[in-house]
Amino acid sequence: MVEERGRVVAIEPGAIWVETIQRSGCHGCSAKSGCGTGLLGDYLSGATRVRVALNSWDPDNISLNDTAVIGIAENALTTSALLVYLLPLVSLVLAALAGEALAGEVGAIIGALIGLIGGALFVRWYSLRHVANPAYTPLLLRVEPSSPL
Repeated sequence: MVEERGRVVAIEPGAIWVETIQRSGCHGCSAKSGCGTGLLGDYLSGATRVRVALNSWDPDNISLNDTAVIGIAENALTTSALLVYLLPLVSLVLAALAGEALAGEVGAIIGALIGLIGGALFVRWYSLRHVANPAYTPLLLRVEPSSPL
């Protein structure tokens, strides 16, 4: 299970909204203060809000600004990442090779565009088909109460 911490920003019947901060991989590095990549990652990082179903959690035990630990299964994350990043690239290359065999360089360019768009459309179709699949939705693992000010 891959875990992420976030802040509870809204509570609704049966679900909460959790705001997570996207960070680059440089936050664990000791040289991050002098590294351009770390500074750029800090500049481009942003917050993302995720709706998390409560399932068996009691909403009365959760309040705004609590820290929620959410998780998603590792195999779902791996499958999704491979599909989103690898499929359009592979379809681009295969369609470019087919286009080159049929019509030379112009065919390769057109084939690459068709392959990229086709791969992206397949990813979109797959994601819409699996939008209600519980394996791809984040789970609320635990809630850490916010400390009083």
